Amino acid sequence: MTNQTQKSSRYHATVILQEITIQGAYANIALRKALPESGLDSRDRAFVTDLVNTTLRNLIAIDHIINHFSNTSTSKMKPFILSLLRISVCQIRYIEKTPESAAVNEAVNLAKQNGYKGLSGFVNGVLRNIVRQPEAPEIHGIAMEYSYPKWLAADLVKWLGNENAKSFCHQSHQPPPVTIFANTHKITVPDLANRLLSEGIEATPLGDEFLIISRTGDITQLPAFNEGLFFVMDPGAVWTVKALRLTPGQTVFDLCAAPGGKSFTAACYMGNQGQVKAFDLHPHRANLIRETARRLNLNCITTHIKDSLVHDKTLKAQADAVLLDAPCTGYGTIRKRPEIKYNRNPQDAKDLAVKQRQMLSIASKYVKPGGTLVYSTCTVAREENIDNVRWFLQNHSFKMRPIDLPNPEAIPYILEDDCLQILPSTYNDGFFIASFTCEP
Repeated sequence: MTNQTQKSSRYHATVILQEITIQGAYANIALRKALPESGLDSRDRAFVTDLVNTTLRNLIAIDHIINHFSNTSTSKMKPFILSLLRISVCQIRYIEKTPESAAVNEAVNLAKQNGYKGLSGFVNGVLRNIVRQPEAPEIHGIAMEYSYPKWLAADLVKWLGNENAKSFCHQSHQPPPVTIFANTHKITVPDLANRLLSEGIEATPLGDEFLIISRTGDITQLPAFNEGLFFVMDPGAVWTVKALRLTPGQTVFDLCAAPGGKSFTAACYMGNQGQVKAFDLHPHRANLIRETARRLNLNCITTHIKDSLVHDKTLKAQADAVLLDAPCTGYGTIRKRPEIKYNRNPQDAKDLAVKQRQMLSIASKYVKPGGTLVYSTCTVAREENIDNVRWFLQNHSFKMRPIDLPNPEAIPYILEDDCLQILPSTYNDGFFIASFTCEP
C-alpha cells in the first residue's frame, strides 16, 4: 500500500469504527455499506475490515491501554479522536505487520486533516508513550484479556463453568474462516474443491459437506458461486437441520429463515423433493432467500412473509417438521460479530426469552401429530435455552427427541437434558439445539 492509501484506509477504519461504537451500527452492515463507496481497492478493503474487526475484538483491553497512558479518559474524548486512538493502538499492539511509526504518524496526520489540529499533539503523546512501553499495562482475567464486559464474563462462567467459559472466550476471539456448504443437489464436495481450485481458490474439505475457503476476495464474483454450487454456512448450524431428521417428500417450516442457510440445507437433505416453506418477517430478507434458492436451483423452497409471534390458523398441523431458529442474544456468533459484546446488556436474555416462549407456543401448533419441532438459538444464555425447553415441556404436549451428536473432537459441545449446546471452536460458532416430538 502507498502512504496515501494507508491514510485513506485508516480514515475509513476510524469512521466505520465510530459508526459502530458510537452510533450502534452492526459491524458487518457498516463495513458492507461504507467500503464499496470508499474508492479503496480489494486489498485495502481487506485491511480496513481486519483493522475494524480486530479493534472490536479487543476494544475493552484497548481502552484500558489508552486510559493508562492518557490524562483524559476515553469516556470524555471526542468520538473521532477516540476511534482514531483505538484503531492506532490496535495496530501497535495487535497487528504485528504494521510499523509502529506509521501508525503514530498517520494518526497525527488524520487528526490534523479532520479538524483536530489542536489535539494532534495529544494523539502523538499518547501513542508514542504506548510504543515506548509495550508491556504496560498488565492485563489479567478473561474479561480484560478477551475484552468482555465484566457482567458478561461472569454470566458465561455461570452458564458454562470456568473451563468452558475460558474456551468460549478464546475461540470467540479468533477471526472466523469462511466455510461453505456444497450444494449436493448439483455437486459433490471433492468436485467442488477441484472446481474452486481451478478458479484460484484454496479449498480444504471439512467433513462430508463443507469446505474451508481462503484467498477468495468477493465470492459472489466466482463462477462457481453464480452457478449455484455452494452457499455460505456454519458447520455448527447444520446440526440444527440434522436434528429435524428429514426425508424426501416432507413438508418443512423454517419460521425465522433469513438469511436462509438452514432452508437450503434442508432442501439438500431432502434431495430437493417435498416442500420447504421459508418464513421471515421482513420482505427484503425473504427476497434474498428467494433469490439464493433460485441461484441454487432448489425449487422445493418457497418464501412467505410472516411474523412468528402471530399465530396463523391456516398452518395448524401442516408440517412434518418445524424449525424455530429464534432471534436471540447471539453470543455464540461473537467471533463473526464482536460488537455484540458491547451492544447487549444483562436484561436482554430475559426479555428475549419471553418472546422465544411465545414463538415456541405458536410453532408447536404447526406440527403434525408425531412430527418434529426443533428449537435453536445461536447463544449460550440459559434463560434463552435450557430454561425455555423446560418451560415448554411443562406446558405443551411434546416430549424430547434425542439428537444425533457431532464428533466432540471436531465440534465441542455440552449435553444437558438431551439438549445440545455447541460451543465455538476453530470452524464453528456456538448453537443451542433441542428437538421435540408432537405427541398424538
